[in-house]
Amino acid sequence: MAVQEVLGFSCINDTRNGLLLAKPIEEAFDAGFLCFILGEDGEHRVHLLDARLCNVKLTDRKAYPWLKLPGQEKMAKESKQQDIMKDVAQALKESFGDIPTFAALQGTQLQFEGDQRPCKRCLAFQASQSRHSALSQGRISPSAIPEIDASAWSHNSYMQHIKVRSV
Repeated sequence: MAVQEVLGFSCINDTRNGLLLAKPIEEAFDAGFLCFILGEDGEHRVHLLDARLCNVKLTDRKAYPWLKLPGQEKMAKESKQQDIMKDVAQALKESFGDIPTFAALQGTQLQFEGDQRPCKRCLAFQASQSRHSALSQGRISPSAIPEIDASAWSHNSYMQHIKVRSV
C-alpha cells in the first residue's frame, strides 16, 4: 500500500507540504533520528530519536550515527556535503556564536515563515515510523516518546482496511 493511500491524499510531494530545514536537521529527519511531534499546545516540537546525538555538533558529519550504517560511508565523505557543512557552520556561528549540538534542538518549536504549513498527517506519520524504527533498533525506550495514535496520521479508509485485516 502506498504512503499516499495510507495518508489519504495524492499530493504528498506538493511543495506546500515541504519543510525547509538546515542540512544537518534535514539529514537527521530523513534518516529517522529526529522527528517533529505535535504537542498539547498545538505546536510541533523537535524530538531526538537517538541519545548518541546529544553531544554531536550539528556540523560534525563524521559523528552522525546514520552515516555509520552499512553503505553510508561514501555519503559521509562527499566533498559537496563537506562544503555545505562549512556554509552551515558559518551561518550557525553568526547566529549563535557557536555551533550547537543536536541536544540544543530537543523540545524546540518548529518555526514557519508565513501561514503555509506541512500536512500534520505527514509529520505524524513520519514521527510514528521513525519512533517505531528507533524502538526496534534499541535507540530509544518506549517511554522516551509516547506512541503516536494512528488516527493522527491515517486516512479513514486505511483504518477500515486495517480493521478488516485484523479480524
